[in-house]
Amino acid sequence: MQKGKLLKPVNKPLKLVEWLQETKEIENKDPESAIKEYKNIVSRFPLNETAYNRLMIIYRKMKIPEQEMSWINKGIRVFEQKFDTGKAHPNAKVTSLSKSIVRSVGLTDKKGKYYFQPQPVARWQKRKELLEKRMK
Repeated sequence: MQKGKLLKPVNKPLKLVEWLQETKEIENKDPESAIKEYKNIVSRFPLNETAYNRLMIIYRKMKIPEQEMSWINKGIRVFEQKFDTGKAHPNAKVTSLSKSIVRSVGLTDKKGKYYFQPQPVARWQKRKELLEKRMK
């Protein structure tokens, strides 16, 4: 055996972009396996907006509104936790200054609640409202 050569090729893990592209390609042929792959992506990368979106789209195409609603709620919950402002910053002065700047710019009310939701959350809440209307 020569130095530097491996007997078997090493299986490299797929990069996220490649993984998403390959999963999107199999969506039309086999939506069930695509769902499994997107769930794996979400479990490994919980803040990946694309995987949540694709799951919602697949469930809508398959006409399973309960599952679509479930993934909308999961996505909203995960991203709201990401953007949660209730967490204390280690430096109290930085926290105080940040809150006063955000309030003075007009992004929050006096209690510190944001007027506007971050993008994926706002879009998913709108989708949730529309789905609730359809389910009635």
